This record gives sequence, C-alpha cells and structure tokens, in this order.
Amino acid sequence: MPAAPHPTAHIVPLPVLFNTWKHHAGWVRERIATAASEREIDLKQLAKAVVVAGTKLMDLYTGQLPPWELAERILAQLRDHGHLEQQPFTAWVAKAGFRVVELPDDASRWVLRVGDGERHIHLHTARYSPHSIRVPGISLKTAIVASALALVRGQMLADLETVNNGRRDYLNLPPMAKLAATGGLGEVLCLFASPA
Repeated sequence: MPAAPHPTAHIVPLPVLFNTWKHHAGWVRERIATAASEREIDLKQLAKAVVVAGTKLMDLYTGQLPPWELAERILAQLRDHGHLEQQPFTAWVAKAGFRVVELPDDASRWVLRVGDGERHIHLHTARYSPHSIRVPGISLKTAIVASALALVRGQMLADLETVNNGRRDYLNLPPMAKLAATGGLGEVLCLFASPA
C-alpha cells in the first residue's frame, strides 16, 4: 500500500518535500490566524495538525519568501547545476549525506536530503541560517496552539495562563511554571504574535 502523502506536500511544487509546520514561520502564522478565526473547532484541528512538527530541535525560517517561492528558487539552482532529476540529485547528495544551498535573495541556507518517491528533494532550513530560529518541537507546538488561543481570546500575545490552557486542553501536555519573555518559547510566541 502506498504511503499517505505528507500533510504539507501541496504547499510546494514537485519534486520538493518541505514540512512547512516545522520550517516556515510565515506559513505557520497564516495557519494560526485561520484556525483562530474559526474558533474552537479549528483549534482542535490545529492541535492535530501540529503533530507533524515532532519533538526534536528544528530550524524555523523567519524570512519573507513564501514556501512555494523558496522551493522554486532552489529548484532553479538545482536545474542550473544539473542536479534536478532524481538520479543525479541522489548521487550528488549521497557523497556527503546532504547538501546545503544558499538563496541569494536573503542569504538563507537550506539543507537538501534525499526524499522518497516523486518528492525526492527533501528541504530543511539549515541550522543557524540567516532568518531562522532554532526551536524544540514541543515549544513550537505550544507556541502555535497558544498563539491561536490568544487570538480567540483577543490577546496580542499569549500569556502563561493561555499557554497552559493550550497545553492542557489541546496538546495534552503538563503546565509550565513560568514563561520567559525572551528566548525559547517566549521568542516563538513573539514571532507568532498578532500585529498591533
């Protein structure tokens, strides 16, 4: 039986696989706003969707290029260097296990790995790339759900109570004792905060 398509596969063109939940802040911010506009029903769906973010440490792109454009620019680079088709791409990446490309638009760096099937180019934000932050998966999921809940409540930024309500009611996670304004979860919450 063939595997189910990746939940964000429709966001970028073939042959790219790019998990926008884990690697694209602007796309996530749009999902938060959509879920908040639909209230409780979509907050539950949002919490289910963020499962694909996992729990590991990841790099989240915070730049201005939308996912489709990022993928198109990377595909153009691969095409220009003869690495676009599956066989040459796989051979090129296999030499090091991964490859890193930089986009001239904003100097962001992207890790390329070999994906499966028709989406053979697996794209990740590079570690410590310009226009990115490193975040644990649990913090990312918490920030996504808490930010949507804050919007529903009319808050620009999720406070500790909202964070803990989101963790308890939507993510089945224990409460947090405190919330730092800078770094970690606080930084991601600010990133997703509703504009003034």
